[in-house]
Amino acid sequence: MVSRPKKGIKHYLELEAKLNSIIEKINYGVSLVIVEGSHDEAALRKVGLRTPVMGFGKSGLPVFAFVEEIVKNYKGLTVLVLLDLDEEGKEMAERISRELEEKGVKVEHFFRRTLGELLVREGIRRIEEMHLLKSKASY
Repeated sequence: MVSRPKKGIKHYLELEAKLNSIIEKINYGVSLVIVEGSHDEAALRKVGLRTPVMGFGKSGLPVFAFVEEIVKNYKGLTVLVLLDLDEEGKEMAERISRELEEKGVKVEHFFRRTLGELLVREGIRRIEEMHLLKSKASY
């Protein structure tokens, strides 16, 4: 059995820089970030997100009504659907994204994919845990 080398502080500092860069681009290029709940929003705020956030889970609305609510305020604008990176989250993100796009809302896919790859490589599949990357970089 071959063991992998431990990830050092340099690795986490590089990840933190990438995360900061992605978050800054979201802040300047996205009008709304859709998450599952308040813990996800809190984690995004901890890593510097300033863009408005709307929680799908805490809305209590069925998907069609949630989508209509977003369409009312964000038609023609760009939103990011940033649900968890597990199978259920991916499926729901795809469904919400598809329905928003069909109704004239622009959905940003690049940041979800880029951020998702960064987090999954580190074993993080829940948005609410993304702040762990920053804490590892500050040891």
